[in-house]
This record gives sequence, C-alpha cells and structure tokens, in this order.
Amino acid sequence: MKIDVNKPRYVVPLILLPFLFIFFYIYKSTFDKQELPQAGNDSLQTGVADVSDQVREKALSGKLDAYRNQYRQADGYTAVGLIQEEETEKEMPRTLYNMRERQMLDSIDRAMKNRYSPAQEKGFPSATMHRASFDAEDRTMEEALARLSAPPISAPAEANKVSEDPMDLFRKQMALVDSMGKANDPDYQAEQQRRDLEREQLALTKSQPSLTVTKATEHTDGFNTVVPAKSESFISAIIDQNITGYVGSRLRIRLLEDIAAGSVPIKKGSYLYAQISGFTGQRVNLTITSAMIGEQILPINLEVYDHDGMRGLFVPASEFREFTKELGGNASQGITMQQMETDSQLAMSMVQKVFQSTSTAVSKMIRQNKAKIKYSTIVYLIDPQQLKTQF
Repeated sequence: MKIDVNKPRYVVPLILLPFLFIFFYIYKSTFDKQELPQAGNDSLQTGVADVSDQVREKALSGKLDAYRNQYRQADGYTAVGLIQEEETEKEMPRTLYNMRERQMLDSIDRAMKNRYSPAQEKGFPSATMHRASFDAEDRTMEEALARLSAPPISAPAEANKVSEDPMDLFRKQMALVDSMGKANDPDYQAEQQRRDLEREQLALTKSQPSLTVTKATEHTDGFNTVVPAKSESFISAIIDQNITGYVGSRLRIRLLEDIAAGSVPIKKGSYLYAQISGFTGQRVNLTITSAMIGEQILPINLEVYDHDGMRGLFVPASEFREFTKELGGNASQGITMQQMETDSQLAMSMVQKVFQSTSTAVSKMIRQNKAKIKYSTIVYLIDPQQLKTQF
C-alpha cells in the first residue's frame, strides 16, 4: 500500500507538532512547578527533638547547686568602679600680682576709705564706721537679710478674695450662651421689639398731657322736666374698615354717640384713628392718642375694649396659621445659594448676598404678628385714668 505524504491529514499534524512541544515546555516551566514542603505548617507538632548526650548524661541538681556551679569560676571583680562626685574646678581670675602684692593693695584701699570717709566720733568704732568698710558684696548681703527680717507685705485685696463658686461661674456662662442664642431668634427679637414699643408708648402717654374724655351730657333749654336718671356707660364705637394689621398699623373707628374731650364736643359719627400698640396672647391692643376736630388736635388717651370686658380685641388663634408661619419662616431661612466655581465669583457673591438679605426679610415678614380686623365690630372706648378712679 502506497502512502501519499502530501495529503493534509499527514502534513497538518507535522506542522502542529513543533507548536505543541513549545506550548508543553512553557506550561511545565511556568505553571507546573512542584511546591516544596514547608516545615511548621501544621498547627500541632507531635514529634519532639531528642535530648543531646551531654544533657542526657548530666545528673540532676537543685537550684542552689546550679547557681553555685554557674558562678564557681567568677572572681567577683567588676570593671565598673565607684563613681565619685564630680568636682568642678573653680576658675580663679587671672592676675599679675602675687599674694603679698594683693594684700598690700587691699591695705592701701582700706586706708584710703578710712581717710576720706566722714569724720567719726572718738571712742569705740560705731556701727556706721564698721558698715562703711564693707564692700559691695557685704552690703548686698545685708540688704537681703533686712528684707527677710522685714514683716511680709500684705497681699492685694484681689488675692484675698475668695474664689468664685464653679457653679455660679457655670450659670453665668450658660446665661451668656442663652442670651446669644436668643439674640439670633426671630421670635425673641419680635417680642423684644413689641415690649420696647409698648414701653415707649407708655412713657410717651405719661409725659404728654391728655384731655379727659367723657360722654356728652344732654342739656335742655326748656322747662326743668323730671326724667329718670340714666346709668353711666362706656363710650361705644364701631370699627369702620377691614384691615390686616401689624404693630403700628392705623385703624379707623367711628363714634356711635356724642363725647366731649375736655370742653371740646365731638359729635356722633366723627372718626377717631387708633393704632395697634401690640399683641398679647389672642388680643390686639388698640390705643387712641389724639383726635383732630376741625383745625384742632386734641391730646387724648383712650383704649379699646371688647365686649368681654378685656383690653383689646379678641382674635382667635389658628393652629394652621401658626404652622404655616413656622414653616414659611424656617423654609426661607434654610434656602441658600451655592457659589459656582466660575470666573464671575464677584457677581455670584453679590447675588448670594442679595438672596440672603431677601430671604431674611421674607422670614421676618412671615414671622411678624398680624391680625385681620373686620368691619362693623362694636367696641368700647375707655380712658384708663377714669377706669382707675371710678371705683
């Protein structure tokens, strides 16, 4: 049988055989490396090494015998000796004189001091003469001893003060923190402004003279007719406009009867203007401080009372209104603008400041107290001074 070597089934295996050898060589040299066993990988070593012949043949001994054998050849000497205290050498001043010349110079110096010192009385040397012969070092020592023997100087008054109680200091610090927190609270600022305004108005009404306002009496020009006595009542009026008022808002009031401010009559149907002086709870306080009749401005002091006999107008509270006020105030305070990192940072900072000021103004407006006062509400006008002296 004749084999045709040129056929593909004989040629292709011959061509792929060298590549198979190369691939097998690379695989064996790279991936199929035999790992060498490593000692100590087991968690527990069951085998223990044998003891050496020297240890096996050595007899057992106690602790004291082993200590003695260990230091049997020691001589007890050490290379570290006793360390003495370090003595510093005193450096003597360099001089060209010997001891005899120095003593002579000292004698001459003392003779010169005694000669030119102030004259002393004859007799035994006094303490002053003895002190004059001292040198500068002796005088310094004497002054130090005098200061030590002198009575101690009393400490300043501040040092004698008893230290403050830590709890009192802590309370003061907490009060300061609370005051700083209240200074940033819009509600507290509004309440403080309301109190200041009421205080200013009260001081203004006390400082200004006011006319006494009463109901006008009816005089008859005819006969003296006997009529039943009428009981005194308060001045009645009616609110003549619808308004959503804030602190300081003006409200028009129309009189329902004739009154007299001092000696000036004010006819029924005349208009008086009240000012909202503040909010207390569910009340709106209204005050009338002046009235213009013709070309005259009359200083008066009237307060508006409601039918329940309490000062101010009754305005029912609304939980939804309080909720919307808090929600709007907090929302406007929480909105901020993030500055974009662009070349126009100056313009963006100006826009951000404008936005912050606007949001602050809106928050203040939302939190500001306001009340809706309706038309045709019957009220009473009362002079507080007359109310005090009535009973």
